[in-house]
Amino acid sequence: MVVGLIGMSGVGKSSWAARLAGAGLTPFYCDDLIAERLRVETGAGTVSVHDVGRWMGFPYERRYAERERIYLAYEGAILAEIADHVAADDDVVIDMTGSVVYLEPDLLARIGRLATIVYLAADPDLHQCLLADYLAMPRPVVWNGMFQPFPGEDPAAALVRCYPLLLQTRAALYEQFGDVVIGSTLHRHPAFGVADLLSLAAQATSRARHQATDHPIV
Repeated sequence: MVVGLIGMSGVGKSSWAARLAGAGLTPFYCDDLIAERLRVETGAGTVSVHDVGRWMGFPYERRYAERERIYLAYEGAILAEIADHVAADDDVVIDMTGSVVYLEPDLLARIGRLATIVYLAADPDLHQCLLADYLAMPRPVVWNGMFQPFPGEDPAAALVRCYPLLLQTRAALYEQFGDVVIGSTLHRHPAFGVADLLSLAAQATSRARHQATDHPIV
């Protein structure tokens, strides 16, 4: 089974990818691969996801728009390479970035055919934690035009105001792309394990196959 993990940066995708890797799935950590490519090809000094976050900066900084564009270009290239090297019957987990839903529709459709997409959702309390973590130690966050400060508004205050709007728009895109949604109350519960997540993913895959059989493309 190929499992693709989506959700906001910091929600727990990488932790789950590591747990699935421990169960025998081959992991692809997209943020790490982007960091490595940025380091090698641009000399950005990036090693970790937090290094990439510092490199991108905040959306009110002058450098941000160009670095957001560069980040998305690398993200798309890396995800396409993963799709080139992974078959649907492989045992793989793809830890996607929070901004994967902004990539080209054809690429997302290709990934959707290859993998069962698991959306790790966040409840309101977790949203507040994600914002606090982002402010304290930036992760790479693609705003995609959702940072809209009012005239004269303090940039930091605008960021705090706009972040919930970013979450709302992202949630709708994640739900559209995902095959199964797992809320944070469940995916962060100590009793919810790898077997549980894989069972939900397998059920989603089975439903999709039945739907394809019921409504064949002619």
